[in-house]
Amino acid sequence: MAMEDFRLERYKLPPEAFAIGPEKEPEPTDLIDQETWRNLVWLPDDVSLRTSEHHGTLLRRANQFLGYWCSLILELQSLVADPREDAIALTCLHAHDDFQASLYTALTGFYRQAIASLRTAMEAVLTGTYFKVFPNQSNFQLWADGHRQGQIWMKTIRNKLRNREPYMQFERGEHPFLSRNGWVNFLYSRLSAFSHGRPFYVDQRGHQIPTSNLGLWGGSNGPVYDPCSVRLWSAFFFDVAVLCLLVVGLAEDRILEIDRPGGIDYSEILRQVWSWHQEPNPTAKEIVLVLGNL
Repeated sequence: MAMEDFRLERYKLPPEAFAIGPEKEPEPTDLIDQETWRNLVWLPDDVSLRTSEHHGTLLRRANQFLGYWCSLILELQSLVADPREDAIALTCLHAHDDFQASLYTALTGFYRQAIASLRTAMEAVLTGTYFKVFPNQSNFQLWADGHRQGQIWMKTIRNKLRNREPYMQFERGEHPFLSRNGWVNFLYSRLSAFSHGRPFYVDQRGHQIPTSNLGLWGGSNGPVYDPCSVRLWSAFFFDVAVLCLLVVGLAEDRILEIDRPGGIDYSEILRQVWSWHQEPNPTAKEIVLVLGNL
């Protein structure tokens, strides 16, 4: 690597870089040894360098989406008195963590975890949508607080939403949205394959897709850069990004009317992310036409 490469430097951010942090950086109390550090960091560092050498545009766009998603969260919070009690605002906030984790783990070569994180983000946004359409504060609180009685399954969410407008209108055509053979279930079932312990997933066409890091690394026992796996992750990432944006727009239509002079509003976020998607689902195109944003 050239000595002027900015990626050579590693440093800690000062306390003032954080909204919440200590006034003074504490001294190390139990410093890691060099061999353990090397075993933990060297391979993921190698992958991150190789990934960022060949996918700079992809990484920049995914990172931009994280910023856009933060803006969307702030807009959703501005529409309600207490964002902690609003289902869609709260679940979108938590989904951001999964989008961010997905991007970083893809950068460092943990492709299975990167794809699996997207399922959690998708699940959170759809759950928030469910509680927005079928408001029940006590049930939502049970779900948010982690009680077993508040557990809700994706199948229930799909079946309930598909029988309510505006979602019902996307079930009548050749490419349904929420039914068993629709876009949501298609994407969720494939993401789920990366959340379980099976090494492969065979799709409806008989294609065998590796769903373990071992397979995604081409047989390596540690993280290595694999361009095909990066492309697979990116296809999932932007499909989930578009889906979540559209779900939010349908669930909280007031977001479509917020004008942000000098900033970026929902319509512009959707245009940008849509342009980065390799091949948006036909159902997505129908929803965009209804929202009137492209």
